[in-house]
Amino acid sequence: MRSLGSTFVLALIAACLCALAIWQWRQGNFDSIFGAPPTPVGQRLYESFTPNEVKHIRILGNSTSATFSLRENGWQAATPWSDRMDPRAATAIIHFTLGMRVEDLAHEDEVNLINTKLNENAISIRLEDANHAPLAKFKLGRVTPWKAEVEDIEQPVPTVFVQPRDRNHKRYIYVCTGDITPLFKDGLKFLRDHRPFYFNPVTLRKIRIRSQQGDLTLGRETPQSPWRIVKPLDLPTDAAAMKKLLEGVFELQAVKVSDRAAVTLPANDKAAKTNQIAIVPFDSDTETLLELYPPESPEAHEVKATVSDRPNTIFELPLKPEPGFFSLADLPLSVNELRDPTLTHLNIQSLLSITIQPATGAQIVISRTPPQPWMATLDGLSCEANEENLYALLKAITINRAIGFESDATTDFSPWGLNRPFLTLRLLGKDNQSLELRFGMDRKGGYFVNRLGTPTVMRVDETLIAAIAVHPYEWRHARLWSVDRVNLIAIEIKPAAAPPLILKYKFIDEAWQAERDGQDLSASLDPARANYMLSVLEGLKVSRWLALNDEAASAALTHPALAFTVIEKTYNDNGDFIGLANRKVAFAPAASTHANFYYGRLNTETHPFLIDRETYQKLAAGLFGK
Repeated sequence: MRSLGSTFVLALIAACLCALAIWQWRQGNFDSIFGAPPTPVGQRLYESFTPNEVKHIRILGNSTSATFSLRENGWQAATPWSDRMDPRAATAIIHFTLGMRVEDLAHEDEVNLINTKLNENAISIRLEDANHAPLAKFKLGRVTPWKAEVEDIEQPVPTVFVQPRDRNHKRYIYVCTGDITPLFKDGLKFLRDHRPFYFNPVTLRKIRIRSQQGDLTLGRETPQSPWRIVKPLDLPTDAAAMKKLLEGVFELQAVKVSDRAAVTLPANDKAAKTNQIAIVPFDSDTETLLELYPPESPEAHEVKATVSDRPNTIFELPLKPEPGFFSLADLPLSVNELRDPTLTHLNIQSLLSITIQPATGAQIVISRTPPQPWMATLDGLSCEANEENLYALLKAITINRAIGFESDATTDFSPWGLNRPFLTLRLLGKDNQSLELRFGMDRKGGYFVNRLGTPTVMRVDETLIAAIAVHPYEWRHARLWSVDRVNLIAIEIKPAAAPPLILKYKFIDEAWQAERDGQDLSASLDPARANYMLSVLEGLKVSRWLALNDEAASAALTHPALAFTVIEKTYNDNGDFIGLANRKVAFAPAASTHANFYYGRLNTETHPFLIDRETYQKLAAGLFGK
């Protein structure tokens, strides 16, 4: 007969089991009793939280543990160092956890944990919310031999062995997409931020630099304002150089990071000579100061450095360019590297006139009255200006850059030949806004420019000088002539070593007849090629006008390689036909100084010219055959 005591115990156990089952039923499942079912293939292991919920990360592996917390100044490590965690590593861990898609799975009893590296030496990862409640717990094993196809990713991605360690979810080993195992090598050192600065470039207000070239300060009024050099001079900055500086300071990364207690820094007498880079954001007056100590030897590839907001850390930064690193040598740190080297900042749309005054030549005035085209005044006569030379001039003074800065406090301009400039440009804009550039040459043949009214002398390249046309004939319009096919009667084409070819043309029928030495060649003439040749000829433009006394052009054109004679109807002012007129243009190969060009001369013009090889070849192309 069963005793009353045993009956009571059995009843109590049954009541507890019932209560537990009811509690689990209210939770929506019986995972605590029977264990959670495995995550199916194709689904993610973790989907119940967002990246923003993760406030703490714990890593354990290879006898090393690390604890990280997200604070106002970014991810910070409590152990094994008191330092900043690399925010890129934190992001990688969180997104890897949320992105793990199951590719395969097996019960833990069916898997050799040593082969998967999910044994006691495995990396354990724990993500927690602000209250330290776990969001994800898992062990990370080795990379598997299999790769997975992921939508929107061209190449197959690696997979790793993963074992969840969440409550009632420990019994399965998964093969999941992704791989962050390199982050946990070498005692977790890659989780420590190797970049000395942590900032948002948009929020920077001030940058202070102390280098071997001197001290300077950069600043701006608002996040939308352009950067300027504030000290030692108030100067505009070069946008490309500022971009390089900001990117370089942000990406600057140490080759090695150590605890301060383990490193000996140079003595105080050397520290006084350190270089510095300091940044200040808009919402603070406190500098974050990077101090760079002198290299241990002239051959050293790294220098030691400290940063003010990480007092327990020593950085070894690359001093010279190295693959995979942004070095200190890559940073523009001097005034001349950061200042704007552009000669002018013209508003071309408001420009009304340009006066070109060579020291030994005639004055040239290029002007316009919008919307009329630019006109050139040459020897008292006005004609449409050469657009190509105008473009080259404006590009030279607005886009081309100075190659050096000689002085910012000049009182005597004679060392650079600027007291007697060989060329002066005067530019006049709307509201009588004016600008004058003076170009000089020193005794060594170097070229320099000064903006009148300023003490700055800049060195410029000879190609900039060559881009400015200083002879009146160079400003003639590039259009050589205008052939009107309505009045065209015939074209005679005379190659150097062949009889002339006569092409007769009828505009109404757009028909061609070809004749050479009295023989009719019309049947073999290709009308499409003839029409193309005419289209090139009727709007012919010169690449460059040459001087009257250009000996090389005159000698070459004595025996032209190709000549065209255009025969046209002419009319008087009343529209009455008055006869036929001939115009002839001849071409010859140019000298080696004008490679890829041909000389040319029009019989109604005194100046020879150059045309490019491509245009010449279009004119010289064969007209016969299909």
